[in-house]
Amino acid sequence: MIVPFSFLLYFFNTMDRANISFAALRMGESMTMTAIDFGNVVSAFFISYLIFQIPSNMIIERIGAKRWIGTIIIGWGLSTMVMFFVTSITQVIWARFLLGIFEAGFFPGMIYYMALWFPGRERARVTAFFMLAAMASAIVAGPISGYIVGHFHVAGYEGWRWLFMIEGVPTVLLGILCFFVFADGPETAKWLPEEGRAWLTSELKREQAKFANQPKARLGDVLMNVTLWKLAAVYMCVQAAVQTAQLYMPRLFRAMDFGLSDSDIGWVMAIPYAVGFIALPLWGMSSDRTGERKWHSALPMAAVSITFVVMALTHTLSAQLAAVAIFGFGMAYMGPYWPMPSAMLTPSGLAVSIAFINSCSSLGGFLGGKILGYVDQTYGMTGAFWAMAIMPLLSILVLITLRVPRERKA
Repeated sequence: MIVPFSFLLYFFNTMDRANISFAALRMGESMTMTAIDFGNVVSAFFISYLIFQIPSNMIIERIGAKRWIGTIIIGWGLSTMVMFFVTSITQVIWARFLLGIFEAGFFPGMIYYMALWFPGRERARVTAFFMLAAMASAIVAGPISGYIVGHFHVAGYEGWRWLFMIEGVPTVLLGILCFFVFADGPETAKWLPEEGRAWLTSELKREQAKFANQPKARLGDVLMNVTLWKLAAVYMCVQAAVQTAQLYMPRLFRAMDFGLSDSDIGWVMAIPYAVGFIALPLWGMSSDRTGERKWHSALPMAAVSITFVVMALTHTLSAQLAAVAIFGFGMAYMGPYWPMPSAMLTPSGLAVSIAFINSCSSLGGFLGGKILGYVDQTYGMTGAFWAMAIMPLLSILVLITLRVPRERKA
């Protein structure tokens, strides 16, 4: 029950974050939006996302996942609906900032939550399945969002406004369901059979026993861990490329002048996620089967870099479509990457550590959005592609300095 429902939540999380990329195709008709303006809109989300992640995960440790995750989901659903009413770039920026406040706690909170439910040897597979929601969201929401923006003009309001309202309402309803579906750990899950509950609780306690004699870490102690900083740097650099690309790609394909309609661009944006939908679980299973995490993360990161090299050097639609397919495989790094923090860092302070890593991802998204806005406007698309190609290579350089333990099946 936990995994399918988490999948559904992440589906809407990804959709509500990325719908700005499709709305931007037509928002310029209501308000002037330059490349730099769009960079500021993208970055606004990551500023609040960065600031509020650690506090949010400190709260989830204190009050439990059921209450906190349900609350923030309702909050980001309402924040999405607010976009229906914006009339200026400034209001768009503030609405995205508000969205970042609520979304900040979701992803790191869910990664921490899975560490409470699944033994380490199973986490790459479970994490990969969870990440599939992002792929499924883009496959389904991309074409639908493109259609709504281009054709859904009701009651005198543009399609891009309805996009936010239509996609925000289900999120609020799911947030309410969290209070009834989630349990704060297997020991309190009444829907689990007693035998299964006892076995899972025992497995998790056995795994954590090696850290039993370690004192509870203070925030300062957690942040002094060099391994944590390296893990954060790895994730920050590759996410700077991936997150900004996900938001910029529709605008970039529009600028390439291939004659694509809004709906066509929506279908093109579904391609990498269709590939990722297949690659992510298979790559996660490969990582679990071998217990190897480092190179299973590095190879897809290299694919992300190759994506943008191809996009920078080629100018045909077929080559660009091949590049976005390569990008789909590149996103498979998330399955083997996320078990590494729980394998390399102590359970004490793990929630804060995960939030710190993901907040550095937000810093990457913020910097990527700002940099690409200026690069795009100054050097054009080719410059933007080369900038994005460099970022995953930096992740690989840091990753190879880490000694990552293997996690073999019992």
